[in-house]
Amino acid sequence: MEFGLFQNGFRPHSSAAQTYDEDLAEIVLADQLGFRDVWISEHHGEPVYINKVDTLPIPELLMCKAAGVTKNIRMGAAVKLLHLAHPLDIALQAAITDHLLHGRYMFGFGSGFPNAMFSNERGLSFEDRHPRMMESLEFILKCWSSNEQFNWDGKYWPAKDIVATPTPYSKPHMPIAIASTTEATIQMAGERGYISLSAYLEPASGVKKKADTYARAAKAAGRKDPLKNLTVARLIYLSDSVKDAADDLRADINYEMEYQKARGLMRIIKDILPPTTGEIGFDDLLNAGMYYIGDPDSVAQRLREFYEASGGFGTLLLVTGKDWATRAKRHRSLRLFMELVAPKLRGLQATRDAG
Repeated sequence: MEFGLFQNGFRPHSSAAQTYDEDLAEIVLADQLGFRDVWISEHHGEPVYINKVDTLPIPELLMCKAAGVTKNIRMGAAVKLLHLAHPLDIALQAAITDHLLHGRYMFGFGSGFPNAMFSNERGLSFEDRHPRMMESLEFILKCWSSNEQFNWDGKYWPAKDIVATPTPYSKPHMPIAIASTTEATIQMAGERGYISLSAYLEPASGVKKKADTYARAAKAAGRKDPLKNLTVARLIYLSDSVKDAADDLRADINYEMEYQKARGLMRIIKDILPPTTGEIGFDDLLNAGMYYIGDPDSVAQRLREFYEASGGFGTLLLVTGKDWATRAKRHRSLRLFMELVAPKLRGLQATRDAG
């Protein structure tokens, strides 16, 4: 098993510069500790975020800054919203980022949170976002593989006389990842060998269902050990006890839940919790087993149990990009994970056959 960060953002700062500095410090530490990957959320502005949290709509800019102060860690966007921008511009931005990172860039894409506002403010159709995204992907792949001028006869992105240079540093292109719960899209990812990204509150049963779909498609396409391409994120925080960890997290997570309720995210979370008539808070999710917090030994055991229940995966991401407790405590948690938890998980091999 490999390990990485899912830098999910939403720090409650008065200055975006402060947020990005904290993000950068985490990436530098993760590189020093031996984490292989960091996936950085692409979050666009919404009314509920104003004067509450910072967002990062262009994560590649942070990656390029981080590239100069790290040595090995790979960096990717989780995820590029392909339906919102012209595919030629996305293809070029990704290719240039790959060059500036000397091949450490990963290209993650998806349709993101289903908010019509993002399409509306760009004059695009919300209803057509998925087919527009899929056409954009094929356009981008053409840009990365073409060494001559070409035309694109598409429904959503028709274009002529295209010159897409430079092509990526990585050949034929950088690793591609997708975040999706749509069966047909997961099958495509398995067939093509794309990395599959899972949400950090997705239960083990949901991860297993996705893994089975992915593995069947990958096996049919002749790909070996397909589950190594499954990447799963969990909210993991290490301290001396569950109580100490909960005390560190409670206020910040409850603050985030307040504005997430306004954008409808909590309705999705309710679907994975036992029936309740009250408001959902931090302790509800903690008691439902959605958080992996506490001392290293108990967290390691629970993560092994989750791994078995989910059917196996190749990379585990720790949720970061938050302002839990203090920077010193957050960094201590990452150190404890790599020193005391990772060695107990690293030997897990995602090699089962398709379900």
